[in-house]
Amino acid sequence: MHQTTSGAADLSAPGDLSSNAASFARYLRAANVAPATLKTYAEAVRTVGRFLAERGMPTDVAVITREHVEAFITDQLERWRPATAANRYRGLQRFFAWLVEEGEIRISPMARMKPPHVPDEPPPILRDEELRRLLATCERGTSFEDRRDAALIRVFIDTGARRAEVAGLRYVPADETSNDVDLDRGILRVLGKGRRERVVAIGAKTVRSLDRYVRMRQRSTHAEVPWLWVGRKGRLTTAESRRSSESEGGRRGSATGSTLICCVTRSHTAGSRAAAARAISCGSPVGGAARCSIAMARARRASVPWLPIGG
Repeated sequence: MHQTTSGAADLSAPGDLSSNAASFARYLRAANVAPATLKTYAEAVRTVGRFLAERGMPTDVAVITREHVEAFITDQLERWRPATAANRYRGLQRFFAWLVEEGEIRISPMARMKPPHVPDEPPPILRDEELRRLLATCERGTSFEDRRDAALIRVFIDTGARRAEVAGLRYVPADETSNDVDLDRGILRVLGKGRRERVVAIGAKTVRSLDRYVRMRQRSTHAEVPWLWVGRKGRLTTAESRRSSESEGGRRGSATGSTLICCVTRSHTAGSRAAAARAISCGSPVGGAARCSIAMARARRASVPWLPIGG
């Protein structure tokens, strides 16, 4: 009896698409693909399977043609944003390439296809003065959340690291192999795409903010949690950040005239603008006691696309 595995496409339509989707998910896990990537690829296969079945199109992988895939991508463009359709395209492209490698099909139906065009969407940019006010709001407070969120903002600004990289930082001072925070040398060790480790530098002000936070963290009920960022229930999650922002965002936003959901750029050497960015959703009015919810979007070229928390 076939058992559905985590990350596999749950398809009930006839044909061998379902069994191949499950095998594809196992292959991705064995290849140590990031969980988010596995989920995206599995969703692409699950969605195309549902699309084909609902329209009476073939769900045997050897019979699926370019026309079927093109019809699916067109449908996705009509239903969703171009970026979503492009993600589905990449997931299917990887799936059919794997089928070729496994000998399930001879040629991928997407062999000569081109991905859908994703137009650039100029993002809102946080002005320097707004950024200074935002930092001042968090750094003025002395609560645990104030200290944590001020440190979070400064880490994003200094490093340009991805949200997942910052969220995955570990703080285990007694174990050098597990500890990602070295305040004396002013460096952080992050785990990036492809599970590749890299070291990023932080400035003196960020070191000070982190030092203030970890001193207060040591007195918290979650001091033994190995993750650097902790909240009321343990490791800080994007879901918890979203709830905090949603519950207080209206009141805080009205005090500033608008809720501060914005992007930040910083200059790199040689006068170029960074492709390093932080998307910051501030849950507190500027000038009031702050509890900021943070999310980060990877920069694209010289612009910084906005990414909501949990997105």
